[in-house]
Amino acid sequence: MNDVQQLGEMLRHYADSEAHKRQQFEVQSAHWTQKITELFGQIGQWLEPVKSVGLLEVHREAYVAFGPSVAVETSTFKTEKLTINIAGKPVEFVPDVMGAGGLISLAVIGLTAARYGSISLVLPPGQNDWLWKKTNGLKDPDTFAFDANFLALQLQGLIPRERG
Repeated sequence: MNDVQQLGEMLRHYADSEAHKRQQFEVQSAHWTQKITELFGQIGQWLEPVKSVGLLEVHREAYVAFGPSVAVETSTFKTEKLTINIAGKPVEFVPDVMGAGGLISLAVIGLTAARYGSISLVLPPGQNDWLWKKTNGLKDPDTFAFDANFLALQLQGLIPRERG
């Protein structure tokens, strides 16, 4: 095989590899969108019995996930974000761009008062159970199973207490 033939062979392998990566990305993206939609539907169901205009409202709206390596103008991650308004305070569940291996994470905004802390929901690749991760500074994050009772407990902290 001469160098021109070898170049042609290398280009074919590269094209096959890129097509495979693109297909894998599309499958993972569809899974990413499905899991976020399911999660938001589940949260809506959990909170349905306690919804009350002006006290607890749940809203979903179109959202394009973006990040440092994916500009909002070119992002293919079209999904939704979810906002829970409780006692006049918004809590937002905002999807991050899909991570390596199909990792799904959402920033949870409006719950932490810690100066350097953050909260996220994470669905590791190949898993079905969401994890609540609270990060504060340099220590390892605190991780909890995420379910209706855990969410309710977090939201309870936003309701002003009577002082007396």
